[in-house]
Amino acid sequence: MGMASKGNRRFLGARVPQEVYEILEDQQREAGVGSLSQFIADLLAGYTGRPDLIRELDKKALPREVLPAAC
Repeated sequence: MGMASKGNRRFLGARVPQEVYEILEDQQREAGVGSLSQFIADLLAGYTGRPDLIRELDKKALPREVLPAAC
């Protein structure tokens, strides 16, 4: 059985400092998100004011400065 579609998506590659990568991996595991890629996509959705596009990350788990005031 295949995975359900996550909608129209585009690839975004970024190189981050090793220390930041390790922090993100720890936070992803703590949040219970299945992949680092999805964790980053969810963080970016919240940061850009589109919490409706968050797939796995619990909106309540986002840092306050990430979610817009409307959430």
